[in-house]
Amino acid sequence: MEIVMKNQLLRGTLILTVAGFVTRLIGFGYRIFLADELGEVNLGIYQLIFPVYSICFTIYAAGIQTAVSQMISHNSTQKQGSILKTSLILSLMCSLSLSCVVHIFRVPIANDFLGAQQAGELLGILAYIFPFCGITSVINGYFYGINRAKIPAVTQIIEQLVRVIFVFAICFSFDTNEKSVYIAVLGLVIGELCSNVYNIYHVKKHISIRTLLQSKLCIGKILRLSLPLSGTKLVIALLGSIESILIPIIMQRYGYSVEVSIGLYGILTGVVLPFILFPGTITNSLSVLLLPAIAKASGTNNRRQIRSTASLTVRYSLLLGVLTSSLFLNFGVEIGQFIFHSENAGKLLTVMAFLCPFLYVTTTLGSIINGLGKTGITFLFTVIGLLVRILFLLFIAPHFGIYGYIMGMLVSQILICLMHGGYLLKTNQVPCNLSKYFVWPMIFCCSVMYFSKIAGIQIMTKTNNNLVVLASMIPAVFLILLYFFVFRLVSRQDFKVKKY
Repeated sequence: MEIVMKNQLLRGTLILTVAGFVTRLIGFGYRIFLADELGEVNLGIYQLIFPVYSICFTIYAAGIQTAVSQMISHNSTQKQGSILKTSLILSLMCSLSLSCVVHIFRVPIANDFLGAQQAGELLGILAYIFPFCGITSVINGYFYGINRAKIPAVTQIIEQLVRVIFVFAICFSFDTNEKSVYIAVLGLVIGELCSNVYNIYHVKKHISIRTLLQSKLCIGKILRLSLPLSGTKLVIALLGSIESILIPIIMQRYGYSVEVSIGLYGILTGVVLPFILFPGTITNSLSVLLLPAIAKASGTNNRRQIRSTASLTVRYSLLLGVLTSSLFLNFGVEIGQFIFHSENAGKLLTVMAFLCPFLYVTTTLGSIINGLGKTGITFLFTVIGLLVRILFLLFIAPHFGIYGYIMGMLVSQILICLMHGGYLLKTNQVPCNLSKYFVWPMIFCCSVMYFSKIAGIQIMTKTNNNLVVLASMIPAVFLILLYFFVFRLVSRQDFKVKKY
């Protein structure tokens, strides 16, 4: 029994996973910088433009990319040229149209849709990114289809690096305090442009310009496959965007000023949520890496392997969720103040610590269900969860403020997690001992973190060094990991691919 990287799909998935971790790490550091550079209000305005970006991207790219990757993998080089040419034309036509619409109507969109006049100029800059994103998505879809995942992976890293370097260089070279938010949006455009150049350079090595020009269009085939995919993703994007836009509006109803409301939104979506999601990179990696095994086992009706891989991913997701939840619960305030220099970030991070186990497990369960070919199930559960969050936002948040919304997030995530888990338990495909892998580890982890923090506070009072409190979580993490190994919650055997 050994790990054998024979499958190109598995190898490609690993490459993308590593790239995703690198880009998230870079992006995480970048967000810390933005939170410092922009301030809470400007960060909130910056985050407000992304619902518009999300909706537009879903229309001109999301469905087409998936359609391209699926069609490319099943066709000859000549037909691949036809698929690529058609997809590029469709994506460019759609993205350029949306660019014009967003640029022309940026003021009414900012005022009437986003509820923030300051976002108008940012939308005008953001509109230039759409055609570049469209080209990148189509070309990435092509490389996914021919199992060349390395190029899209490098594309991700290039886009992130160029964006960060550009913004850093401008902000450190000039006095840009008032213009920083515009520089940040311009950085998005520059980063995407550079990754575009890299993608085009590499796609020319596989398909010549002459082949593309001579290829016939296959608009009907592309649309038949991409439109249903875009439709489902658009529903989720629209609901997510409505939710994001409503947050600062509802906060004003609660009694906050416009500036405070936008600032809270910026801290929540631009700082706290990415921090909560960052450990989930490991879970995502685990889920994605094992998904092909589940899909293959499902195809051969190998229920034993499905149960084994599902159980493994769920167990590790639970343990990661328990570890991070106990860490944020006890050290959230200190992390928020030290890293983000924000008391609000620390408080929100502490409250949202309860999300971690359910969030990470849901990601894993969703991947398992998708691997079984039941994508409609995950779509339905996601929509239900979003609707629950919106209901909490509309009816609970006006009375309890931002904590009412966070309550909705927790209820929604628990509900989604239970629905995913219930579906898989119904088919008897996710055996997992919750007492062993969740209840007792949570009690142990919270206890260790709590007493470690108390010890850190005691030492701090004698040394007058606030960093001692944060440093005290390091031995706590090591002790927790030791507990995982001693009680065989984590084992080297888990990483071996078993053949059934």
